[in-house]
Amino acid sequence: MQPLSRTSIFAFILSFVFLSVLALVGYETPREEFGQFILLYMASFAIFYSIWINHQKWKFYHFFILALLARLVLLFAAPELSNDFYRFIWDGELITRGVNPYAHTPNELISQGPFYNDQYMRVLYHGMGDLSQRNYSCYPVFNQLLFYFPASLTDSVQTNVILLKIVVMLGDVGVILIGRKLLRLLGKSEHLIWLYALNPFIILEFAGNLHFEGVMIFFILLSIYYVLLDKWLFAAVFFGIAIQIKLIPILLLPFLFKKMKWKRSLGFTAMTTIVVLLLGVMMISPRFFDNMMSSVNLYFTQFEFNASLFYLVREISLATVGWDEIAFYGPLFSKLAVVGVGLLAVFKAYRNESSIFTGMLFALVIYYAFATTVHPWYISLVLIFSIFTQYKFGLVWSLLIMLSYFAYSNPAFEENLLLVLIEYLLVFGIMIYEIIRNTNKKDFGLQLKSFFSDHD
Repeated sequence: MQPLSRTSIFAFILSFVFLSVLALVGYETPREEFGQFILLYMASFAIFYSIWINHQKWKFYHFFILALLARLVLLFAAPELSNDFYRFIWDGELITRGVNPYAHTPNELISQGPFYNDQYMRVLYHGMGDLSQRNYSCYPVFNQLLFYFPASLTDSVQTNVILLKIVVMLGDVGVILIGRKLLRLLGKSEHLIWLYALNPFIILEFAGNLHFEGVMIFFILLSIYYVLLDKWLFAAVFFGIAIQIKLIPILLLPFLFKKMKWKRSLGFTAMTTIVVLLLGVMMISPRFFDNMMSSVNLYFTQFEFNASLFYLVREISLATVGWDEIAFYGPLFSKLAVVGVGLLAVFKAYRNESSIFTGMLFALVIYYAFATTVHPWYISLVLIFSIFTQYKFGLVWSLLIMLSYFAYSNPAFEENLLLVLIEYLLVFGIMIYEIIRNTNKKDFGLQLKSFFSDHD
């Protein structure tokens, strides 16, 4: 047996420190301790990047084992930076009791005897917070089914969290494996997937804070993979499931069309719609759909967090008219974002396979630039799409987005606008530099002739 080399020993020590820092964030860092959190996060990011830049000396399975261990380290940690998991468990528990999660707000149900007298439901109710208590569930049906699975097995919050984390971790494993296949298909290094999978941002937001964007990303990547293989039927099924986890994939649909041409695009859209409706009909009637969308619309008319362009307009509005006009500018900005994404989809030329990812990447940038609310975990899609392109500002964003958690350090939930400004100046500055460096005028064009051509 050969002795370990210095490089191997150093890699082992670095990996151990990386796992230890993640554990300190997950188990020993209250959300109010922003200083401790951001220092540990910056340290974990520096270690992660140090490991990645030496990836030539590592095999794929070395990274894979470390990625699994990083997630397992957080398996028993309570989601400290988000209380959304209480609503996940609440919705799942409602389904086990035959109650539709779109039919009532928690406030309506908790006043009723069966729920008020149930200590477990009261714990969930108080844990989710006021915002969730007074609004209908905004999570689509397939996501609800994922909530139902652990709720049907246990009435323990801790066990529920562990089971939900296992589901999210399985999604992460799927992203790693399908991401590797996509990178090979595009002729890129398979090690690029670790910029996503070993990124402490992803590990903390999914395995730590229990957000289901990771599961959604798995189905989106699976759909794109089958689109690139010209198997649009399978692609449509997986894309429909992705929409039924989170609604954001709807925004990305047009960027798949140019690869499939018009006939397959029609079939793809039809099958995606069928999958969405078949899953939706399990729980959603027209009234329940309106209830769900009323909660979704709050993100455009009432919620404000870590915004960029909207905050500039808000400050101008406060200085000129004396109040925040989110009820007007929120919906207006969402419409402008849709127009911007539509124009990008029409004029973005399809030159190679990675153009799909480039189009989707900048569609999300446009959408989030106009958004009134940009939670950290939203950026996971920007990060995953960026690794398939020549743009790496998504990696920088995954580092800086955590500055927004300063708001959680005070009872009033007040943001530090200087930190928000630093975040967006650096991210958008690097993005603009990369756009200038990489953009060619040939990257744009209507391509109507090729799109409607019957020849591949």
